[in-house]
Amino acid sequence: MTGVTTAAERAARAAEVAAVAEEVFRSQGVDFRSARRTSGRTNATWLGGGLAVRVAGSSAARDLVRETRLAALLPPEVGYPAVLASGTTRGFEWVVTREIEAVCLDDAWAGLDGQRRAAATRRLWERARAAHRVDPAAAAPLARSHNPFYARSPEEADAALGRLHAAGVLTAGERRRLSAALERHWAALPAAAPVLNHGDLSPVNALWDGTDVVSLLDFEFAVLAPVHLDLNELVKTAFAPPAPGTGTTEGERADRGLLQEAVAELAAPFLRTDADAALLIGHSIQLEAWGLERELAKPRRKDHRDWEPYRMLVACARGDGGYYEPLLGR
Repeated sequence: MTGVTTAAERAARAAEVAAVAEEVFRSQGVDFRSARRTSGRTNATWLGGGLAVRVAGSSAARDLVRETRLAALLPPEVGYPAVLASGTTRGFEWVVTREIEAVCLDDAWAGLDGQRRAAATRRLWERARAAHRVDPAAAAPLARSHNPFYARSPEEADAALGRLHAAGVLTAGERRRLSAALERHWAALPAAAPVLNHGDLSPVNALWDGTDVVSLLDFEFAVLAPVHLDLNELVKTAFAPPAPGTGTTEGERADRGLLQEAVAELAAPFLRTDADAALLIGHSIQLEAWGLERELAKPRRKDHRDWEPYRMLVACARGDGGYYEPLLGR
């Protein structure tokens, strides 16, 4: 078993997911033909008749119904949409919420200047911080036991670096230095207080109404962990290397500077100690290793040296903090 699906298999599954969505819309008295498909990575989402319908992309996924129960704990400041119904049809989980009149922040991002990107990022973090204030004991039964982007144990994290070294992606020295950073991360972890992290905090999972981030969505990867798990996603938005061919003009550099200044201010209260830095860097290494392995598994892949996860990992291996060095003051 390779785990690789054919085009015909993907098309058949997409048709099955759409059929579930049609049935859910019908149950809510809305004609599916009026709905429009929106972007989504792990789930399929349609908007229509004032509703948003999300259907799990796989019958094996078991996150959406659990997420609706977790959403009941979220304070209004998160901006999570009102849940109307949830369930399972033909083995696929689904949820219906009220549609929020806004667009995905990620889709709007390219059209925002530096000041508006900084303002949007501040609001995104405010909504994430509202989720962080949920009582961990109440959230524990509803949060994921494990976020798939991060390792369960030191052994699992180091094994990922070992596979990247065996594949010729990381040198022995790079692997050794990244492993040492992970050791500091795992040593700091037991003393870190857990909070309810969104688990996939990015502009992809936020809604923008043209002036404000009005909603933080998709808590399917929410997990109890140190705040540095979400903080890493926030920091990455501003400090990750620009995509090849971008960030070269004076205006682009100025916009990036404004965003970095805002994020540095937001991150500062959570990066006061060496342990804080170790927690942030450890989460970064795990996330980028996961992303790099995922890209390497794709057919007809390009040179991995152009990929963001590779550049993030190698920079971290070559310096204390990599692209996050300016933020850490090292």
